[in-house]
Amino acid sequence: MTLPSIVHRATRLSDLPSLVACLNPVFLERRYLAIVEAIPEPEAIAYHAANITAGHPHRVALLGERVVGLCDIVPAAPARIAAQAHTGTLGILLAPDIRGQGVGERLLRATLADGRGKFERIQLNVYSHNERAHRLYLRCGFVEEGRRRQAWKLDGQTSDIIDMGLLYSEQTA
Repeated sequence: MTLPSIVHRATRLSDLPSLVACLNPVFLERRYLAIVEAIPEPEAIAYHAANITAGHPHRVALLGERVVGLCDIVPAAPARIAAQAHTGTLGILLAPDIRGQGVGERLLRATLADGRGKFERIQLNVYSHNERAHRLYLRCGFVEEGRRRQAWKLDGQTSDIIDMGLLYSEQTA
């Protein structure tokens, strides 16, 4: 079931305090993202503001005025690495109470649409224990490009890191 009151749109600088309030609890879950500690609000705001200002695809899902999800695509390498300038790295997260309702897929597809023409290739990695996200990426056109066995180890649990990529030239829409 999709929540009809969820709005997806490009991130505004005014969204950033609420965005930080959404992302830090997900970091602290210590399950889905590489970062496992809260980032100080000024640091997180500066990072996201720089990406928005640079024109990188950056979207939020809003429930009222509360950010409940975000998705962005940033360059995969610094500008001086010209051979990778065509590649972006995708990041996405959802507040725990919003997961499993179709919000992530809509947010991901909209962000990928924003990235068309800015990047030719999008990459990401996902932990093998995050089966829901892995299935989402496959549905949205990503393919597995490699698997780093037991590369994730935290709190006594290990998981593979699955490297995935999407080529816009292979997409029909």
